[in-house]
Amino acid sequence: MSAADRHCVLLAGGYSHPFTETGDVLAMLAREAGWHVDRHEEAEPAIDALQPDTGLFIANALWWSMTQHEKYEADRPQWSRTLGDARLAAVRRFVEDGGALLAVHTAVICWDTQPGWRDLLGGGWRWHHSHHPPMGEARVRLTDAGAALAPEAAGGFTLVDEVYHGLDPAGDCAILAEACADTDFVPVAWLRRVGKGTVAVDALGHDGRSLRQADHRALLRAVLRRAAENVAA
Repeated sequence: MSAADRHCVLLAGGYSHPFTETGDVLAMLAREAGWHVDRHEEAEPAIDALQPDTGLFIANALWWSMTQHEKYEADRPQWSRTLGDARLAAVRRFVEDGGALLAVHTAVICWDTQPGWRDLLGGGWRWHHSHHPPMGEARVRLTDAGAALAPEAAGGFTLVDEVYHGLDPAGDCAILAEACADTDFVPVAWLRRVGKGTVAVDALGHDGRSLRQADHRALLRAVLRRAAENVAA
């Protein structure tokens, strides 16, 4: 795939997060990496837009069943979503055929009735197991793999974010970064191969302030470059 043909589908929408803001930053980063961006708020049209010339799918969303706690009951009619088997299969096929998937922040919570989504990511949110401390200052350190990918951020950095605990990335995930908001560093960013394609997860990125932090932005840019290289290959 030539640089001129690189087509990115960006899903940015959902419940209780500033997806307009974070979607704007992610679209900017993708364009800077040479991707043409097709943006959607809902999952179904985004997944249906994955065409043969699509190289990158960015999932930056919070759509899930909202059935885990009574506190979500009033919001379910407007915000509850599930994902059908055919569309989940379409995303997996997209990756296995050589596409790149980047899941950002709340994307690890999406589609709880589809365990295949978490399996595709190589880890993710599990209700009554995963959690996060209150949003606040967090320290981020890159692993050797992360430092090799984004040497400009190799020294680590701090930002204000939600640090998700208990995502439990699988053994075939190359951990890129760990973060600490309280006492323990936990994995928050990784890469894995699925078929011919690449899956990247960055569980940071609650808002634009996090995504615009210079070293975090450098890590995301490096992940997008890697995605472009793998698709081009």
